[in-house]
Amino acid sequence: MKKRCLALIMMLTLLAGCSRDADRSGSRGTYRELESSAEEVEDDEDVEESEEDVSTEQMREREDDPAPPATASDEEFDQVGYLYENSIGDSLYFYVVKNNSKATVEIDGSATAYDAADNELGASGRVIDVLAPGETSVMLFYFDSVIGIDHVDCALLYDTNPFYQPVIGNIALKQTVNDTYVTILATNTGEINAQYVEAYALFFDASGKVVSYDSDYLTDGDGEIKPGATISGQLVSYKDFDHVECFLTGYSNGEASVPSDDDLGNDFAIKEYGFENSIGDSIYYLVFTNNSEKTAGVRANMTAFGADGSVLGSADGSIEAIGPGEESIANFYFGSATRIDHVKYTVTYDDSPFYESGLTDLEFSTKVNGRNVIVTVENKGTEASRFLEVYALFFDKAGNLVSQDWGYIVDDDSELKPGARLSKQMESYCGFDTVEVYFNGRRGGY
Repeated sequence: MKKRCLALIMMLTLLAGCSRDADRSGSRGTYRELESSAEEVEDDEDVEESEEDVSTEQMREREDDPAPPATASDEEFDQVGYLYENSIGDSLYFYVVKNNSKATVEIDGSATAYDAADNELGASGRVIDVLAPGETSVMLFYFDSVIGIDHVDCALLYDTNPFYQPVIGNIALKQTVNDTYVTILATNTGEINAQYVEAYALFFDASGKVVSYDSDYLTDGDGEIKPGATISGQLVSYKDFDHVECFLTGYSNGEASVPSDDDLGNDFAIKEYGFENSIGDSIYYLVFTNNSEKTAGVRANMTAFGADGSVLGSADGSIEAIGPGEESIANFYFGSATRIDHVKYTVTYDDSPFYESGLTDLEFSTKVNGRNVIVTVENKGTEASRFLEVYALFFDKAGNLVSQDWGYIVDDDSELKPGARLSKQMESYCGFDTVEVYFNGRRGGY
């Protein structure tokens, strides 16, 4: 600004010196023209500066502007429904949805069932908590006490700001189909916990009609599949089928479990026993010894494999509560599974179980008689043990489990009351060399 003023003064001085003899009115006119010209120059420079400022500010605003929100509509989702009528007079409609949009969504669905004359028979609602682009899930609409459905109309609402994070795309599924069931291995390949993952198996005949279905949660004792962990499930059909399709639901709150050095599982010893019965089923047992100073609950998920690595089945077992220094047992039943070569299992420990141990203050004795053993147990404590189970495992000389028996050892109230003493005879259906006896029970709760 100072430079412009100095230049203007010099120009005026020069012109004044060159036109001293000129007419005064002409000088005034020349001055006004120069003044006007100088103002125009200043105005032009101010406009340029203003344009530069506006342009820079606009660019900054554009950089700060968030991307337009993702949208979702029916046209961006594959949708197909399967109707199934069960044996007790209810109808189920499985609605499979695939997200082809660019948005992660929560889906709120409503379904209306009609007969062939378009009379309304029932209505049902269902929610998919979260579904990411490329993921597929299923909604189960349940029509209680409704039969004779001809068709179902579904309406879906999409919320592009879901509360949970998606996980279905992180779950790697391996399916093994047997004559009457499918075994699923679900591995969390992501970095966050997958929570309350539920598997649905739809069994179809050759025409594509659903003839049976089953569902089960694929979770550990915390209701999760942790990063890197595998949980298995066995879903059964009670009718002959041609093929099966499996679908998942589930979500995450975004948390990731990190193993710690003070994990309660480090204080437990585990023994494993397996047995194949005469009717083509297999039973496995895990015997837990609690070497910690805490009462804990135990839940385990077990997968059975053949010698060639094929998946033969899945089962779950649990102990409601086991106290410090105590030993208890969990059983795993593999229906129609034979020739099991080995098993793998995932164990979750709960250091704040709902129940107290039912084994505390129990004293027991055994008496072997040929092919049976008499088990006597007495409650020396002040609280009743509820639903007390007794297991007898019979071994040959080589240490192989050759027979087993199981039963409750309780009164008519399903208890072993304080001071009470009860006996039970446990049978072996073949010769044995030794027998081991274990209990499983609880106290407290309902």
